[in-house]
Amino acid sequence: MNISPTDPEILDGIRSRDRTILVYVYQQFFPMIKELILKNSGSEEDASDIFQESLVVIFEKLKTDELKLTSKFKTYLYAISRNKWLMVLRKQRTKPKMVVDTQLLEENHPVYMDDLTKHEQYQLYRQHFKRLSDDCRELLSYFLKGHSLREIGELMGFSEKYAKKRKFMCQKKLISSIETDPVFNELKVN
Repeated sequence: MNISPTDPEILDGIRSRDRTILVYVYQQFFPMIKELILKNSGSEEDASDIFQESLVVIFEKLKTDELKLTSKFKTYLYAISRNKWLMVLRKQRTKPKMVVDTQLLEENHPVYMDDLTKHEQYQLYRQHFKRLSDDCRELLSYFLKGHSLREIGELMGFSEKYAKKRKFMCQKKLISSIETDPVFNELKVN
């Protein structure tokens, strides 16, 4: 790519999975993230993982039209990556003392922790949802798609009353599973 794309072009390219833009983003910004992770007790593999996870956060925000960029794309990506790495260090029980590029953080921008926390919470939910029994996943999926308990009962061969009881039991099991995960407490604090 001869000409550098603008931030809106980068966001559009990520949203549409444009290979040229994705290669540009990787070539342009991965070295910055790699340097951040290597300076802060990480490996090249960690840097690659954090970079990919940060792009996934951005992609998911773009898919739902929730991303309102208030800084340069470079700064946003750096902040997401930095916060993701801090979360990794916290999970490892390492006292996070980050060496950061203050020039990037001097721009007046929000700390994007909310975006990251929502993403991490959703990942935790998905992880525990997958552990539920097949019928619990099916029942809760119908419920999340807006089916009434009567419809769910019909679809699954239950009475409406049993569908209601089973939904309650499945939700309780999911909530309990999530709340006993150590990651839950980490995300709750943030």
